[in-house]
Parts: sequence; structure tokens; C-alpha cells
Amino acid sequence: MYRYVYCITRTLHKPCIDVAGIGNAIVSTLQYKEIMAILSGVSMAKISVSNENVLRHAVVVETVPREQTVLPMRFSSVFNGDDAVLEFLKNRYAVFISDLERLQDKLEMGIRIIARRNITQDNDYENHSEYPQASFMKGGLRGIIQRGLFRLSIGRNGDVEKLLDKKCSVNPGIAYLQQRRAHYTSLDENDERVREIVKICHAQFEDICVEYKRDTHTPFPQGVSLNYLIHKDSVNEFKGRFNDLKCSLNELHFLCSGPWPPYHFVSSGGGDGEHGLI
Repeated sequence: MYRYVYCITRTLHKPCIDVAGIGNAIVSTLQYKEIMAILSGVSMAKISVSNENVLRHAVVVETVPREQTVLPMRFSSVFNGDDAVLEFLKNRYAVFISDLERLQDKLEMGIRIIARRNITQDNDYENHSEYPQASFMKGGLRGIIQRGLFRLSIGRNGDVEKLLDKKCSVNPGIAYLQQRRAHYTSLDENDERVREIVKICHAQFEDICVEYKRDTHTPFPQGVSLNYLIHKDSVNEFKGRFNDLKCSLNELHFLCSGPWPPYHFVSSGGGDGEHGLI
């Protein structure tokens, strides 16, 4: 029987709330010194990602009593039996103790900011067979487009002419590159706008925020995600400031979530990322 670990915490002062784990399994604990793993039995070494399984994972983490500091594990953290879990706790003991002390009485609040207007999505132009490959040009195709200077093969006695887009706007290739240049200009403007928005948000929460992180993997049209680590006594203050922020930037759509366990602020435990974000 494999063991699915949901989170790490200190020895529970109260019994774990009766809640079903993944696959409706009974949730139990396994202790090593003064820390313990919240876990359940599973029949597979890899758990499929589904709405039900992810929700079960989150619900178990949320059932740990609020006075406990909790270190959420990644989704599908599966070990080959209790001995493997104990070895994991032993090897990461110092990291877990450090995180439990650092994150004591801390919770996570999330903000997502979405532009109300639609922004044209980027296309996979790099592999377009009609145009030169980006690897042969300084700054790639984006650099060529932004400089407004590029080469096109024109069927005129086999000659290759150097053309400026302002002189050849009727050419389909030139028109395409003009469109790409306009698109990248828009992206640059968005990058600047995102930095401005993030700066405004941080200024709003900096004196009640212990730490913050931004999800840089999501492009601006899909939203800017910011995560703030705050003291548990600052939750109401954070929500009040969020409402003020939302009113001051009404051209944007704001979403607030939390309080959550500190999913984004748990250490990687040695760099292999075995615990932390779902």
C-alpha cells in the first residue's frame, strides 16, 4: 500500500478532523520527533489530476486545525509505505522545522488582476516558412520587426532587395511583419503596464506583507497573479485594502482569494521540489 502525504505539521494538539482523503481513504498521521505527516493510503504510485482529487487534497490540508502551522505538499506526493515517509521526514527534518518556525501564524492571500479589454494573443510565427528563421538574425524576428528593417526574397531577376516596410506596405509579407511589429509594441506597453500595476499593489500591502511572490508564467491577457504572505491577524486589513485598490483601478478586474495555507512560500526542501505548491 502506498502512502499519499498531504502536508507536514507539528504534532497535533487536537485530533485531525474526520475527513475522507483521495479515493475516500481514511486520513491518519505519521510522526517523526515533533513533526508529523498527514497522509492516507492509496493503491497507485501516481495519482491522476482531476477536480475531485485536487479538491480532496486541498480539503485535507484545510482540515488541519487553524492554530497549527501547515506545510502543504505537492499534489501526488506518494511514497512506498510508512518507512519511506519516515525516511523523508528524517532527511528533511531541518528544513521542515525551519519552515514551521518561519511560517508560524502566517497565511497566504492571493490576488489576480485581469485586463478588461482583450489583447491579441501571440502566434507561433517563428516557424512560418515564408520568412527568415529568427536564429540567423540579431534579436530574432522580434528584433528585426521592431527595427523595421528586414530582407525578403522577391522574384525579380533573382535579385534580393532590401526593403523598408514604409515603402512596401502593399506586399503581403511586409504587411504581416508590420502586424507583428505592432503586436510586439503592444506587448512592450503591456510589460510596462504590468510593472506599474505590480508596483501599485505592493505599495498597498507592503507594511502588512511579510513576503510576496508573483506568478511570472502567465501572460498579462490571462491575468497577473500575486501571492502575499501575511500574519493571520492582518487578514481583515488585507481585504479592506484590497477593496480600496480595486476601486482605484477600475479599468482592471480584481479577484481576491484566501486566506490559504502558505502554498507558495514553502521551501523546496533541498531543491527537488517535493513539497510546496499543489
